Amino acid sequence: MVAQALSGEEPFSGGDHRHFHTIRGLFPVPSLTMHFVMAGDDGTTTIDSLEEKHILIGRGTFSAGEAARYFELFDLKDTVRLADASITNGAEALRNGQIDAYVTASSFPTPNVMETASLVPITLVSFTDEQIALTGAVRQIIPGGTYPGIADSVTTTSLPVMAYATEKMDDETAYLLTKGFWEQKANLAEQSAWWEGVSPDDLAHLSTPLHPGALRYYDETGIELPEGIRQE
Repeated sequence: MVAQALSGEEPFSGGDHRHFHTIRGLFPVPSLTMHFVMAGDDGTTTIDSLEEKHILIGRGTFSAGEAARYFELFDLKDTVRLADASITNGAEALRNGQIDAYVTASSFPTPNVMETASLVPITLVSFTDEQIALTGAVRQIIPGGTYPGIADSVTTTSLPVMAYATEKMDDETAYLLTKGFWEQKANLAEQSAWWEGVSPDDLAHLSTPLHPGALRYYDETGIELPEGIRQE
C-alpha cells in the first residue's frame, strides 16, 4: 500500500500526494506467509501436486488473490476445482475430506494450520527458487518442525509487513517505539511464536527510508542495515 501511495496508483490516484512522501519506516512485524496445505503425510511437495485437486482459497483476501495468481502462473488454473466457501472453513473441510487442500496467508506458525496438523497429517507445498522468482514475491522459509509432521524446511513466499510513521512523528517518539519493540521482541515471541521470525534483515523490504528516530536506535545498537533505507 505504501508503494502504491508513493507512485499514485489506485486507490491513491488523484489528489495531493505530497503527504505520502513523508511516510517513514520504523521496524518489521511478522510477514503474511503463503501456506498451501494439502491432506496427506508426505511432509513437503511441489506445486504440481495441486493439479486436479479440490481447493479452498476463500475470496477477497490476500491469500485468495495470490493463490489464483499462482494457479495461472503454474498452468493450474484450468485443472484445479475451487471450493465455494470462506477460508475460515479450510481446516475443518480438509479434516473432513470435503477438500483436498486449502490456501491461507498468515504469520507462521499460523493457528489454523497448527490445528489441522495436530488432528490429521498434512503436506505443505514448497517452491523452487526459480518458481519464486517467477512469482515476483519475497522468498520465505518456514523452518522444519514448525508444524507437526513437517520435518523439512518449506520454501514459500510472503508479503512483508512493516510499522510506519510519518515525519510528523518527533524523533524521540520514533526512537522509543523502535527501541521498545526490539527490546520486547523476545517477550512477544514467548507469547506468540510468529514474532520469533522477525529480524532486522526484514528491513530490506521497507518501501520508504527509515524515520530518523528509528535510524538513531539502529545506529546506536550497531545493527547492520540493508542498503537504501537511510534517508538521503
